[in-house]
Amino acid sequence: MEILTRPEPWDAIVVGSGATGGAAARQLTGAGLRVLLLEAGRPVRGRTDYGNFFTNACRQLYRHKISRRQQVQKSHPTYWATNPDFFVDDQKNPYVAPEDKPFRWIRGRQLGGRTLIWDAVTPRFSDFEFKAARWDGIGPEWPITHEDLAPYYSDLERLLGVHGSKEGLPQLPDGEYLEPRPMTAGEGVLKERVERRLPGVNVIISRGLHARRLPDKGEALSRISSPATTLQAAQATGRLTIRTGAIAARVVSSPDGAAATGVEFVDSETRETVEVRGRLVFLCASTIETVRILMNSKSRAHPEGIGAESGVLGRYLMDHSAGNVYFRMPDVPDDGTTHELLGSDSILIPRYQNLGPRKEKFARGFGLWGGIQRMPIPSLLHRRKGVVDGFLCARSETLPDYDNHVELDPELRDVWGLPAARIECEWKPADLAVAEAGREAAREVVLAAGGELVDFTELLYAPFVKGHLRKMQKEWKLSTPGMFVHEVGGARMGADPKESVVDASCECWSAKGLYVADGACWPTSGWQNPTLTEMAVASRAADLAAQRLKRGEG
Repeated sequence: MEILTRPEPWDAIVVGSGATGGAAARQLTGAGLRVLLLEAGRPVRGRTDYGNFFTNACRQLYRHKISRRQQVQKSHPTYWATNPDFFVDDQKNPYVAPEDKPFRWIRGRQLGGRTLIWDAVTPRFSDFEFKAARWDGIGPEWPITHEDLAPYYSDLERLLGVHGSKEGLPQLPDGEYLEPRPMTAGEGVLKERVERRLPGVNVIISRGLHARRLPDKGEALSRISSPATTLQAAQATGRLTIRTGAIAARVVSSPDGAAATGVEFVDSETRETVEVRGRLVFLCASTIETVRILMNSKSRAHPEGIGAESGVLGRYLMDHSAGNVYFRMPDVPDDGTTHELLGSDSILIPRYQNLGPRKEKFARGFGLWGGIQRMPIPSLLHRRKGVVDGFLCARSETLPDYDNHVELDPELRDVWGLPAARIECEWKPADLAVAEAGREAAREVVLAAGGELVDFTELLYAPFVKGHLRKMQKEWKLSTPGMFVHEVGGARMGADPKESVVDASCECWSAKGLYVADGACWPTSGWQNPTLTEMAVASRAADLAAQRLKRGEG
């Protein structure tokens, strides 16, 4: 393996190995650059890293009842469906949030990051999201359009193997899809009735990956993960070096601060500080972690961190709010078949509100995602006989607000001595309005389809879990900020350096060669699942950066 400290700087250093880090590494190596990728966590090489039902259950219960080292992480439902080692130790990785403004920061530190635990739903953004401010005047426009990202969307959809149907909807651009997955019988009934009774409401099969979090038989890695897709492609070029156990502390810049020159990281085992040099630096560490690194990148030229000159570094943090509605379809025949709930195997009702000038009492909009006969509940707990059940999740856009922010805590540090994040983020009145409208729309859809609204616990017959689940009902009706794991913002892109941290190519205004290429660069949140768009933005940034470097502009 090539040593990290070289006489010549790396062509590029990528911080983070998840969705955006993998996309950036693939694009950069594909352009002929020699890339060093830094991952804070451990390697993930094969099936044994995923654990099994018994070992995962033992770990979950021990940490839930005894060690209590994952009190934040265990609040996410996926924690209980996979290896809890794919989530961080909260005691080693602390952060602060006000008691009256809780924030759930769900994190994964291992090769592949949170791609090992995501749902793999992959819709595109439309110009109704990129240019929303053009119609309602709220927040900034993105300095890019769907046309700018279209070739990168298409490339990624082909690489990942995205399934979907082409619908011709302007609010949800079509892509490069494998054949759409089939709807269940109940979903077919819901689609026919809703589209007949609620004009303008489209029920479509979801766009996403037909893959599970666990590797399929004969596979070493799950196909939803970056190690099995983008990182695998980058490694195949022979131009990628991966360094795990490397916790990025700060970006190093030139004496005058005008350009990034490398990254300083802490070895997770030895606690040794190492500096590596690169002609380009890509921050893809996940939204809040990337902001933390920028703020900690202090120097004489950047006394408050790189990007702080704009006054918006750390500001305008966003997450999607989510609210679930559960129901039964009493007049749909139940053949007893349980269908999978996957990124491609679910249903989606694209946003249909405020498409153009604002017409509703609330701003922007929401989409509905869910399924019928796909409830992810073990059969031992589920009252399944004679019941066809379903759920719809209203995922709503939240608006950029200056007061929702991240900063470095002046005292608290993680176990490696790095300043911890202090996160203050809450749903504002405008966010609550669109969230409630989303849940009301979900109820309207269910009733239009002849469904019967129920409480989630009514779908169960196991008394020993009902009490615990009732305690969670409030959060399932309106998620706590961070809980949906769609956090974006904090180092937003824009056309004016006085109002943004990076330009339209994701390059930092105040430090050339430094690219913020994950969710931190987002000016607004949209309503769609963000991962595919994050990957497309990262791919485009890496492509443009490589072109500039080859022209001698880097």
